[in-house]
Amino acid sequence: MLTIQFGQCGNQVGHTLFSKVSSDMECVNTGVSYNANYEYSEDTFNKWFSNISKDNKRLARAILVDTEQKVIHKVYNDVSPSWMYSTKNVICQSGGGCANNWAFGYLIKGYELSDVILNCVRQEVEAMDHFDGFFSFLSSAGGTGSGVGSYITKLLREEYDKKSIVTTAILPFSFGEVCTQNYNTLLTLTKLYNESDINILIENEQIHGMCTNLLKKSSTSLQDMNEIISEKLLAVLQPINHVTHSINSLLSKIACHPSYKIATIKSTPHVPTTSAKYEPMYNWSSYTRHLKQTLRIPNLNSQLTDVELKMPSNSLSNNMHHAYACSISNILVTRGVTTERDTIITDEFKEKHLYAEWNTIEWFSHFHQNRKFLNHDKFLALITNNSQISHPLDTLLSKAWNSYVHSAYLHHYKKFGLEDDDFLQAFATLENVVKEYKELVSHVKQ
Repeated sequence: MLTIQFGQCGNQVGHTLFSKVSSDMECVNTGVSYNANYEYSEDTFNKWFSNISKDNKRLARAILVDTEQKVIHKVYNDVSPSWMYSTKNVICQSGGGCANNWAFGYLIKGYELSDVILNCVRQEVEAMDHFDGFFSFLSSAGGTGSGVGSYITKLLREEYDKKSIVTTAILPFSFGEVCTQNYNTLLTLTKLYNESDINILIENEQIHGMCTNLLKKSSTSLQDMNEIISEKLLAVLQPINHVTHSINSLLSKIACHPSYKIATIKSTPHVPTTSAKYEPMYNWSSYTRHLKQTLRIPNLNSQLTDVELKMPSNSLSNNMHHAYACSISNILVTRGVTTERDTIITDEFKEKHLYAEWNTIEWFSHFHQNRKFLNHDKFLALITNNSQISHPLDTLLSKAWNSYVHSAYLHHYKKFGLEDDDFLQAFATLENVVKEYKELVSHVKQ
């Protein structure tokens, strides 16, 4: 697997992720035997790192791309005692960024950087004994991650048409990061949906809420948010017991239909590091029930608490009837030690009423890893492809359309070659995606 980090956000998230990978490898209290831990570390190294440097540090198998030097240099020079980036894989074009403009990033900067990026990709791919595919990070709000990231993804699809492409796109806060964020996100998601095999969407608002409510952060930093994002991704992607857990195996289960290629990740528990040892421990059933409740949707005009922003609770009875999002598929990944008295039961996720009526096989998978994850006694992640995703995308479409009909900021895009037809095609594509998800019908309604 080759990781590509685009823009300021992509590089910051990628750096935090590789730091978390190293921390996970170096954990002492693993809960498994020396041999099992050694095998886990070997599998982790082979997935995320390419070699050992002269300074005896792990070399991340990653390519860093940006159009501004400040962030990428800070990320590269943030020295870690255990890992580092390869100098030859740092691609940064001087002369300013993409001005929060998708068109500038896609049509100008992407083209200018394409040869050097693709050459770097080829060198990394040729050095691998086995290549599963690409794993990229980008923000949809700015210009570099969205525009350059979209353009390079298109080229990767053309050159590596048989390999998997998984993109992790960070969606902006709804109250605004930049004035052009809705256009940028619209255009980015449209391109990625066409070119990628699966798109993992991360909502900044949701991550910020988790920092505030679960980590008790009075002042949440980007680093705090990046750590939660990294934990979510790694909880899904780190090695699993006796399973070849590649990108391809993930795709075949979670994005089994070409019209539904969007996933989100629910995870638990997230607790402050300083008070982790004082937090109450729940059994596996409490955690799995908690994750199932994150799939709930409101009935009619009723309001619904976001369950992922709360700690697990036994107050929700199994006998209560709730409405759930209609899922294409779900994958539950559990990490930690099980006992005879505390086993993992996943029957609730197998119920037919949770899934699309046309999907009759393999709608749910469960993978387990006995080894503790980042010193958590128990940690769970649910990667889910379900109808909930239509809500943030519908909101995005509404805001972008409202700007478009008033011709707001369009001149910024048209001066770089984007036309009205490009916008209208993007609207039509994303509207169709939202329509498909909204019209999902489960076996039985509750």
